[in-house]
Amino acid sequence: MQLRNARTTRILTAALLACVGSTAAQAQGLRTPEYTQENESQWSLGAGIGIQRSPYRGVGNETSAIPLLGFQNRYVRFFGTTFDAKLPSAGPVDFSIRARYALGDGYKSSDSSYLSGMDKREGGLWLGLATTWHSGVADVSLEWMRALGKSKGNRIKLAVERSFEAGDRIQITPYAGVQWSDSKDVDYYFGVKDSEVNAERARYEGKSSTNVNAGIRIDYALTSHQNLFLDVGVERWGSGVTDSPLVRRSTSPSLRMGYLYRF
Repeated sequence: MQLRNARTTRILTAALLACVGSTAAQAQGLRTPEYTQENESQWSLGAGIGIQRSPYRGVGNETSAIPLLGFQNRYVRFFGTTFDAKLPSAGPVDFSIRARYALGDGYKSSDSSYLSGMDKREGGLWLGLATTWHSGVADVSLEWMRALGKSKGNRIKLAVERSFEAGDRIQITPYAGVQWSDSKDVDYYFGVKDSEVNAERARYEGKSSTNVNAGIRIDYALTSHQNLFLDVGVERWGSGVTDSPLVRRSTSPSLRMGYLYRF
């Protein structure tokens, strides 16, 4: 029972981290291990805070605080802004249809003086497919998402993580991932249109970009139902992003922490 609870709590934590902090070309996604008790439903409630350095010129650290509600059973999984409709699994491989609202993507022209005169870029609904292979050595996940909003872009994310126990209460999970964003996605969030050009800001048509992220997550079990977590990571933006005149930094470090309660 203790192992089952620890694993389920880790799933919830990973889901929360997908929703906290800046999400422009979001690096973190839901991990989707199989549900351990298929005939049961489970609710969760959590709160977290995330701090991430924005890649946009003139914008510093972005801080987000998000209360979360989660639910899962044998058919669906919902956490934060991500909803999974589970498909039949094939042994250690899970499949799902995924919908996500990209809360926090984009910027407003008021975010910095350099962005003044730019049209607002905003998040929206994404729809796609996700799969996770539980190899016994690590969890390997693959996700394809397509924007249903203004960008019409595509993102493909490959990620791997492995958890290690450090005593009865602490779990340490290093992770890494690579995300490919197509030219439509990059152009919407990092491109500069003719109407937005000025003396300091040249026109830029976005190109596809491959972004890499890595980090480590630490979970601390207060009880079998309560969990604290700390996540430290960094994302390195690909040339399709960094070539944009809107971008000042090639890397975005992040810090996330929070609390989860499973009912």
